Amino acid sequence: MSDLRLDSTIRFSNLDKLRAFAAISVVVYHVIEHTSWSSFPVTGLNLWWRTGWLGVDLFFVISGFVIYFSAFSLEKSYGAAWKSVYASHRFFRIAPLYFFTCIIFVFLIQPQILFTPVSNIFFQFISHLLFFHNFFPSTQGAINGVNWSIGVEMQFYLFILIFWNWIKRASPLKILLVFSAIACIWKIAAFYILHSAGAHKLWFATAQLSGSLDVFGFGIAACKWVLANGNRNDWVSLGIKALAAISAGFIMIKLLWMTPNYWGSVYYVGFFRILTGLSAAALIVFLIALPNTALGWFSGIIDYLGKISYGIYLWHLPIILSLKNLNINAGMVFLVATLACTLILASITYHLIEKNWIQHGKSDQACSKIGAILKSIRLN
Repeated sequence: MSDLRLDSTIRFSNLDKLRAFAAISVVVYHVIEHTSWSSFPVTGLNLWWRTGWLGVDLFFVISGFVIYFSAFSLEKSYGAAWKSVYASHRFFRIAPLYFFTCIIFVFLIQPQILFTPVSNIFFQFISHLLFFHNFFPSTQGAINGVNWSIGVEMQFYLFILIFWNWIKRASPLKILLVFSAIACIWKIAAFYILHSAGAHKLWFATAQLSGSLDVFGFGIAACKWVLANGNRNDWVSLGIKALAAISAGFIMIKLLWMTPNYWGSVYYVGFFRILTGLSAAALIVFLIALPNTALGWFSGIIDYLGKISYGIYLWHLPIILSLKNLNINAGMVFLVATLACTLILASITYHLIEKNWIQHGKSDQACSKIGAILKSIRLN
């Protein structure tokens, strides 16, 4: 069994590989969509990149796993004070680069936002500052379209704080049943209310935290299962886990590509992301048992991309929009340019912004300040 000591500083290195894959998947998908790259392959393994939006759900499942592990180990280490430490870690991990890229986006990518009515500017500012911009169509995609998921992510962190006592006691199966039931009921209700209003409005409703609890839940359940049972890494166990992950993933992609109209089917809208969560959770359980050196020297490169994956995610859309303004032809040249610029910016901001703020978030001063805020709103 692998040694999963209760230490919140543990990094599951192979999850960095999965983060890298998820981030690159979203980048390639957005290049295909934003440039109408019709000649991109629609068969074979390249089919994945046309469904790269699933990379966001993959991030959510990873988040469910890692955030539960972090909260569980912090409580063991800090006792009653764990919530302050947890909230400080999470805020300073997410907020600084998010705020920075929002500013860059407004002033350099879409400055026309600054010439809208003052009431709109104020509401954009407040909603993005407090991470509820994903609640409203007018703010959800206004400043760097990918930011909707950052709002959902931060709300999930708060959800963990509020319902922690139940979450830590519930079995993995109960987590899956309750989280999936809430998400499916929400998405089915959204379908019957909004499907005639168009796919975008339906997606907007189902992309809220209540519609994403199933994928987060699979990550939590996977972590609870691993903590309770260990994670054997002998060849038989690895083979079974690999087969489970590959089988679930194949069925997921096959079903997705078979439907001519995802948003026109209540079954897909209501239940498909359960299969996404299952596939991702099986892949996570396999990867954390796999030796980190399994890919040799290539592991280090992929792990680094995973470390800067948050920056990759936040920077890629501004880069795509900027390159479109330069009239670069769609296709491989556009993709390579997007990846190169995105990776450079993600690397620079990781070292100049993210690392410093992550360390600050672990300081006693930062934890105390966040703890005071939590106490004022009775969450600590």
